[in-house]
Amino acid sequence: MDIKKCMLIFVCFFIGCTSMKIWMPSYTFDEVIAQKNAIDAAQNPAQGYMLLKELEKKRIVIKKAVVKEVVPATNIDYNFCVVATVEHSSGNIECQIHTRNWRNEEDIDCIAKLKPGDTIQVVGVFKRFLKLIGQQYVVEIGEANISKVK
Repeated sequence: MDIKKCMLIFVCFFIGCTSMKIWMPSYTFDEVIAQKNAIDAAQNPAQGYMLLKELEKKRIVIKKAVVKEVVPATNIDYNFCVVATVEHSSGNIECQIHTRNWRNEEDIDCIAKLKPGDTIQVVGVFKRFLKLIGQQYVVEIGEANISKVK
């Protein structure tokens, strides 16, 4: 086998391995909130669990979020967390966003450039809902790519 064929096989293998996330289903933020409402409305806890499992490791696309602050992460896999709010028909919903870059490292360069009030677009993986006092909750997103909206 000559070197060109080996390189072609290597490149195809590399692209195949890195692009596996392309096939991951995407949800809009509104669909995630609708799923959360269905989980809360489920009369059977097993049904709510199945609905939550359906969301796990799915890609979430947020077209417009406003940065509140950057804080140290409570998730042990990350150093920093971007706290942002997303406008929804039921009110503003808070998100905790943890980033990854193309090398699968935390994207600290991107986070360092964010300021409160910046509008961002987020594409990340749903992690969990965090319950707050009363009816409030937070959506945790990991492995996210953040880009500023101008």
